[in-house]
Amino acid sequence: MPAPPGLPASYAPRLEAHLAELSAGHGVPGAVCGVVSGDETTVATCGVANAATGVEVTPDTLFQLGSLSKLYTTTLLLQAQAAGLAALDEPVRAQLQEFSVADPGATIEITPRHLLTHTSGIEGDHLVDTGWNDDALQRYVATLAALGQIHPPEETYSFCNTGFGVAGRLLEVATGDHFDRVLRRRLARPLGCTSTLTLPQHALLHRVAAGHVHAPGGAATRQQRWSLARSNGPMGGVMAPAAELLAFARLHLDGGRAADGAYLLTPAAVASMQEPQVESPLPGEEQALGWTVRRWGTLTCLGQDADTIGQRAFLRVVPERRFALCVLTNSPPGVALARELIGRVAADLLDVDASPVAPRPEPAAALDLGRYVGSYERLHQRVDVAADPEAGPDTGRPAALVASTEPSGVLGALGIEPLRLSLRLVDPEAGAFVTRDPRTGTEEMVVFAGSGDGAASGVYLDGRLHRRVG
Repeated sequence: MPAPPGLPASYAPRLEAHLAELSAGHGVPGAVCGVVSGDETTVATCGVANAATGVEVTPDTLFQLGSLSKLYTTTLLLQAQAAGLAALDEPVRAQLQEFSVADPGATIEITPRHLLTHTSGIEGDHLVDTGWNDDALQRYVATLAALGQIHPPEETYSFCNTGFGVAGRLLEVATGDHFDRVLRRRLARPLGCTSTLTLPQHALLHRVAAGHVHAPGGAATRQQRWSLARSNGPMGGVMAPAAELLAFARLHLDGGRAADGAYLLTPAAVASMQEPQVESPLPGEEQALGWTVRRWGTLTCLGQDADTIGQRAFLRVVPERRFALCVLTNSPPGVALARELIGRVAADLLDVDASPVAPRPEPAAALDLGRYVGSYERLHQRVDVAADPEAGPDTGRPAALVASTEPSGVLGALGIEPLRLSLRLVDPEAGAFVTRDPRTGTEEMVVFAGSGDGAASGVYLDGRLHRRVG
């Protein structure tokens, strides 16, 4: 299918209207949407960057990219491999001798490919703050020696922030410079992205979006905390305006070539990043190097979603149509906004249905849900699953489950609230349930692992595996 000739001249006002409507409907204080189609780019903005000050969102407003940062880290590591400075399939320990985790076997088995595909098995949300000096990542990796595994390397997928901290430190050792400077010198500046930043002191010179929280039934209020720690940079610390995020996306649309014609990444490396490596626990998704791979009709869509302090960010790239779309928002209901907006823009410009399909709940009254009941844990969070007392044959409602989350440690310190989630069965063979996330107002999938003939061995929430403990 040929690449689109570009954006219709009338599309910018339509995009502005879509964004304004959805921002108002979901109560999102501020948002920006950027679209690349062929050789053309348009950016729409709406609302305020900071509800406490009233400063408006403009095209140059910096948003926190959260886990979109992982795509930058992956790109840098592929650069390093092409230069002979790193190797994806050699053990991390052979390239970064300071690396170790509590399991000696995992220490010598884990490779950078495992880190970039979330298959290392390292406990994933080790979000410790090791200070703001240039040695932050070195100090971060030193804290991993006592960190356990949620699963053995390569056994399965579990979303892992920790692995990208290790990848960032590996880049530092390979290049001889700290991560923030590696990002600027090897990727941001060659792309012409002078406002793509990682450090708060650099962001002071720019208009920046603050994250917000929503009390039930209330208006958005500004978060008290603004950014993650420096040690979290490779996993979630990049900040950028929409146009610069789209310049990064163009690198992956144009075979690794920047706007000035220089190759920052080889076409082979770009292609390797897009090749699925492992199935995701979520139906219809696969994990590549950094990218999540989805299908939009007959099209392959590369993407990543991000959740950071009071902000949500989304990137979708369709290489065969030279199309990219980003949505940056400054509150949790930005998830609902983005899903609707992505669906509308994809329908407008690609003539495909990109809206998430909500599976219909199964009539579970006659099914035994007891195999899922129990307690599950990962680092800093426990999940207790029980039968829903308000559902079942005696209530006239299909049987359902209730999952209660109990954050602790770092997650508790970051203000992650406990949740009570009603789970409705949608796919008995896959152990898949659907729930409504009260933070975002969106339906999300919850998938149990190892639930074929016996009790479930684990449960995936937010892509993270929680192992059964009781």
